[in-house]
Amino acid sequence: MGKNILILEGSPRPNGNSDMLAEAFATGARAKGYEVSVIKVPGYKVNGCFACGMCWSMGTPCVQSDDMEKIFPEIEQADMIVFASPLYFFSWPTQLKSVIDRLYPYTVEKSERSLTGKECVLLLAAATDVENEIKGVQESYRILAEYMRWHSVGEVIAYGVDKKGDVRNTAYLEQAKELGSYLYK
Repeated sequence: MGKNILILEGSPRPNGNSDMLAEAFATGARAKGYEVSVIKVPGYKVNGCFACGMCWSMGTPCVQSDDMEKIFPEIEQADMIVFASPLYFFSWPTQLKSVIDRLYPYTVEKSERSLTGKECVLLLAAATDVENEIKGVQESYRILAEYMRWHSVGEVIAYGVDKKGDVRNTAYLEQAKELGSYLYK
């Protein structure tokens, strides 16, 4: 039985390096017969978490009325969440960080639905060649996976890909494709 994979593309730059990593991952996954959906997060209006404590009070994860209402069901239905992101000043792009912050309602005691047991992947495009400079995103991703009780099945960190298209002709695209065709348990 195939898995339902949701790729959250976080780059505001269309067809950039992280989008290419996501495409390669999707190609590998689709070749194995998995269902793959892609949400280009910068095309959605998602507010940050207000920390209002009103999670689930209106029968939905969040009281805010924005495009996260479209993203919540996609996340709930997915077996795997893939974060495809560029590195922005040692962290996530704002658009993707807002989506991550809005997962909070699923962690509260009064949560009406659970996201536990999912698998996740990090695909990161970084202009830097300095390993230490990607640790903000990498550790944030790992802590998120642990906190959400998700199982990380892998990470592809593409170093030194600054200009649009730099990831072409690198081993990173093949690594992402191979990870996408990962044979599930």
